Amino acid sequence: MTGEFSRRSFLKYTALTAVAVAGSSLLTGCSGYAPVQHAPGTSNTVLKVVSTLDRVEYDEETNTTLFRLVVTCGRKNALQLTKANFAVKAAGYLADQNNKLEVTSPDALKYQVKQGETVTYHVMAKGLNALTDGPVTLTFYPDLQYPEFNANWELAAEVLEPDLSDPATT
Repeated sequence: MTGEFSRRSFLKYTALTAVAVAGSSLLTGCSGYAPVQHAPGTSNTVLKVVSTLDRVEYDEETNTTLFRLVVTCGRKNALQLTKANFAVKAAGYLADQNNKLEVTSPDALKYQVKQGETVTYHVMAKGLNALTDGPVTLTFYPDLQYPEFNANWELAAEVLEPDLSDPATT
């Protein structure tokens, strides 16, 4: 073998190298993005959507924990938000697209949140006491086409006690 490279060999190896480089970059894009906060009053930004967990309240009479989430859309396309965009988990507890989860909006029952709009959502987890059943995780999926991109709040009882022990909430 003379060690010479023909034009044909050069093009063949260049193409193989380009495919290998492109393929390796695809593998790194599979992880998603799921920031986690640990207290009420904190925000996450995912897919140009800012979500702030404004407040957590427990209603002893109905045995329901209420999460007040403020959502601001920074995307050009409107958000399609329904009950499917939210989930609440705790040890032995899951409220997602079942009868344990209810989502309402005091701003109006908007199905779409347009660019620049801010809407407050009340996410109610029935049968959950965040103080005794915790730690509790609230997950918000801004776009259901990309469930690997979500915002999370992992809330321990000691973080929630000042909010939940307020006389106005009991």
